[in-house]
Amino acid sequence: MLNKINRICRVGLILALPLLVSCSSEQKQVILPVKNINETVTLECVIPFDDVKKQEAFKNFEADIKRLSDYNIHLSFVTGDTNTYNTKIKVMMSSDTPPDVFYSGDGSFTKELYSTKRIQLLENALTDMGYWNMVIPTTKVIRDNEHIYAVPIDEAHYNIMLINTELFSVNDIKIPDSFEELKVAAQQFRERGIVPIAIGGKNGVSVYNMIEGFACTIDNEITSKLLKSNYGFSGETFRQAATSVKQLIELGAFQENVETISDEEAENLFYSSKAAIYCTTSNKLNMANNQLKGKVRVLYYPQPCETNGSNPKRVVSGGTKKDIGLLVSSSTNHPAESINLAVEMSKYYNKYLYESLGEGAIIYNLDYMGWTRSIDPNLEASELMWNVKQKGNVNTGLFGYNISPAKEKSIAEASTAFMTGLLSVNDFLEEMNISIKMK
Repeated sequence: MLNKINRICRVGLILALPLLVSCSSEQKQVILPVKNINETVTLECVIPFDDVKKQEAFKNFEADIKRLSDYNIHLSFVTGDTNTYNTKIKVMMSSDTPPDVFYSGDGSFTKELYSTKRIQLLENALTDMGYWNMVIPTTKVIRDNEHIYAVPIDEAHYNIMLINTELFSVNDIKIPDSFEELKVAAQQFRERGIVPIAIGGKNGVSVYNMIEGFACTIDNEITSKLLKSNYGFSGETFRQAATSVKQLIELGAFQENVETISDEEAENLFYSSKAAIYCTTSNKLNMANNQLKGKVRVLYYPQPCETNGSNPKRVVSGGTKKDIGLLVSSSTNHPAESINLAVEMSKYYNKYLYESLGEGAIIYNLDYMGWTRSIDPNLEASELMWNVKQKGNVNTGLFGYNISPAKEKSIAEASTAFMTGLLSVNDFLEEMNISIKMK
């Protein structure tokens, strides 16, 4: 009898061990509950009403999700700008009926929530359900503390250049495959009175993204190195990238008074066929395709250094933003079901973006999803999607909640000053090094 009791005690201790280990960690991972097979789980979800795409995408979600028969979903749309929305979420989380799943489009807000342990850690649960096999490689964005708190939902954006193919054709100018050819094309367009390259020079973020675009063609891990070590901006990679932009400035490749031109004005120059090339992000591809009636193409940043005749690289910078997506409350009574629902919502939204809107920068790997477009595919968008899922083709974008707001502001200001000619390449790189070391 005593031996039997001892065996039972040992078994109980072994079963309890994972729970004891989990409780000793900095913040506990999700422990999957045992649920009665006949139990109906009620989950409260909140997403922003002012996000037009999400509002439209999820209007039939509650009815469609009934295929998960043991889920009873209440989906609420909350109005207001980002700050108002964040405040309302905090009020809801302090109420008697906090949301189980809710969206955060503000990495700083997400950081505030996980620093006070109000949201669940997700990496173990997402890994166990095979989530990372469904999405493109760059979707897995891990915080500085090596944890994941958000189920990604939004399409990823990449820094690219778009070209007006009709302007190239009519003016008999070769679409560039190298940096030297880009300079030649810029000179030829300038001689014809056409702005070679439109960019929102008033926005230092756009200027920095252009420099980063050139830098990542030399080293596709340059930003990761920058964030994880004392690599700094003074290395040869960013020097070559900044030098290439300086050469374009000296050629007159950008519009007059570039420092006064907003992103919207640069966009209008391109759409009105007054500019041949537009430095922008991939989320503008569909709009450009519509505005120019299909006469648009993605131009990947060329390497600013010699490539010894090798094929041009198709490397882009950008990707999924850190801590942006669907969060799961720590106070939920159904953590496993909430995480499962967040993943279903992410898939549902991306399916809508792909099938109904033809978006070419969704985060899911189409090889696994079996989705079918209801509209004709944008070939440029399809090619971009194929390209970014290849290993080594994406460099982490610095401006993706990877650095503090103070660092972002300082880097943007230095980039604007560089674009206007107030800073030399050396001075620019020195200012950037000072910025990245700020608290």
